[in-house]
Amino acid sequence: MEISRRKMLGIMAGTAALAATQRTSLVFAQSNSITVTTLGGRWEQSIRTHFAPFFKKKTGADVKIVLGGPAQWTAQIEAQPTRPPLDAVDNSEILALNLIKKDLVLKLTPEKVPNLRDIPKQFYEPWDSYGVSYQYGASGIWFDKRKVGQAPNSWPEFLERAGKGEFGKNVAFPDISYAWTPELIWHLAVSLGGSMSNLDPAFAALRKMKPYVTKFWGTAIEAERLIVSREAEIGWLWDGRIYAMMDSGDANLDFKRLEPSSLFSLVPAQVVKGPNSDLAYEWVNTLLDPEPLLEYYKLIQYTPTNSRVVIPEATRHRIMPVEQGTVPGMDELTKATPGIIERWNAEIR
Repeated sequence: MEISRRKMLGIMAGTAALAATQRTSLVFAQSNSITVTTLGGRWEQSIRTHFAPFFKKKTGADVKIVLGGPAQWTAQIEAQPTRPPLDAVDNSEILALNLIKKDLVLKLTPEKVPNLRDIPKQFYEPWDSYGVSYQYGASGIWFDKRKVGQAPNSWPEFLERAGKGEFGKNVAFPDISYAWTPELIWHLAVSLGGSMSNLDPAFAALRKMKPYVTKFWGTAIEAERLIVSREAEIGWLWDGRIYAMMDSGDANLDFKRLEPSSLFSLVPAQVVKGPNSDLAYEWVNTLLDPEPLLEYYKLIQYTPTNSRVVIPEATRHRIMPVEQGTVPGMDELTKATPGIIERWNAEIR
């Protein structure tokens, strides 16, 4: 079942209620440090410069940061369920469900996470409050304006032109090892008239495009390197990453969302079940706080979910209208993912 972003997210305006109180100083007895996760690049920079100092000021606790990706972090938690190496984790939509089903994460409540009161329920209901996304992004294509004179307008057009070699062997596309690729395959299938039960249109298009892919990348950091080096001239990625690179001075880089819709990306933050849960709850509360979230947005350009964050007027036009986004049914995607991976390995890798 496809869920539109309108249904998934609703309208953010009017959904938030102001928190009754704000804790200015906290004391925690369990530990004087917390171990959390982040992606590399600007994500790490923001965690270290915006969130960690804010957290330290409120709790007095240090922040230990583990770089990597959701698959790595989830595997580490599952491997040591009684002594988890992480206290809080930024997860993918599907892997977050895996931790919930295995009873390895704790439920979030406004009492434990006061800033949750300012988050529209659509950002935590998909995980029954066992995770909350503090930001979101939308998919599209990036391209070098010097090399791609006329950018595609739709996903079918992009796939057709790429599959005919119009962009040369200069296309960058995510590998199945990237946590969001199963969702992407579903999205492409739907854009081509398919569905979760009929992914043939997507795989047929990918087989045609494969000879022209210069790199199937496994992490978004790899994708950014391909862009900077111009080993690729066009490819798929999230809006925030490209906007941030454009703002950093890449005058020849551009981004475009394609019809009929953009895939919507959520990153649920979760509290890992363990002895350091009080600090972990406060870490998630910090991720949702308007003050560091605004600085995070300025650096990374992913839209904050806290409705109290005021987006700068100069970049408000970049925010994707709700009706243009879509996400799959997560339960359906969870069931379909093993088959998607198997088929990718047989047909694309």
